[in-house]
Amino acid sequence: MPFLTADDGVPIYYTDQGQGIPIFLIHGWMMNHQFFKYNIPVLAQTHRVVTMDIRGHGYSGKQEINWTLQQAARDVRQIVNYLDLSEVILVGWSMGTTLIHNYFDQFGGEKLKGAVFIDMTPYLLKTEDWEHAVFGKMDLQAAVNLASSIIKDRMQIAEKFVPGCFNVNQVVDPALRESWMRESMLTPNSAMVAFWLDMVTYDWRSHLAQIPVPVLLCYGAHSAVYPTQLGKHMHERIHNSQLIMFEYSGHSPFWEEPERFNAEVARFAG
Repeated sequence: MPFLTADDGVPIYYTDQGQGIPIFLIHGWMMNHQFFKYNIPVLAQTHRVVTMDIRGHGYSGKQEINWTLQQAARDVRQIVNYLDLSEVILVGWSMGTTLIHNYFDQFGGEKLKGAVFIDMTPYLLKTEDWEHAVFGKMDLQAAVNLASSIIKDRMQIAEKFVPGCFNVNQVVDPALRESWMRESMLTPNSAMVAFWLDMVTYDWRSHLAQIPVPVLLCYGAHSAVYPTQLGKHMHERIHNSQLIMFEYSGHSPFWEEPERFNAEVARFAG
């Protein structure tokens, strides 16, 4: 297994396949690189495809230090440097998009060609003037309650969250739900809570107009996690952006419509 030891000593698991313009796939909260199994082999036919497990997730180290998205962005940068990558397309699913914002904040567009945001908001909490919150309604108290609930009953949270990753109008196959829950259990409760609380503190709305690279927006038309017109909102505020709505998908278009997703990302990467 390929690991890169981060500057603070935490081993970060990564994969590296194919040749060409690099596409760096970054998973979401409590998940890992395995969720891109329908994308990696296809994209690697025409591009160099890199993945990582965010620290505290998947196969990466579980040392309880620096569990922040700011540090995770530095881990991405360290892998980019280690593999001598340039003109990289960063692809972030959900929390992975927040990681990309943290990359922009620290490194601008250095070594990047573009970015892909998969069904993610720039601010997770609902306010009087902001409707694009998690589930369209999560406020600060609900976010804190969720962190507490993870410690009290992790399985109950997973049983609710995993089906919410798919088209809200479809019934999730029990075997699929079980496999996603099994993979998500590689992430300990403490890492889930730390990254959740870190993620809800960020507000990237004022940064959208200053994103330094072109952005491909991939949003599910039937997302339970973001049921509002979030994709349209993002497209209107990110000047150099393209919006692709996945008409049969929820929060996970890379899994629900992999053929179209792969084609759109490959086209965008060039």
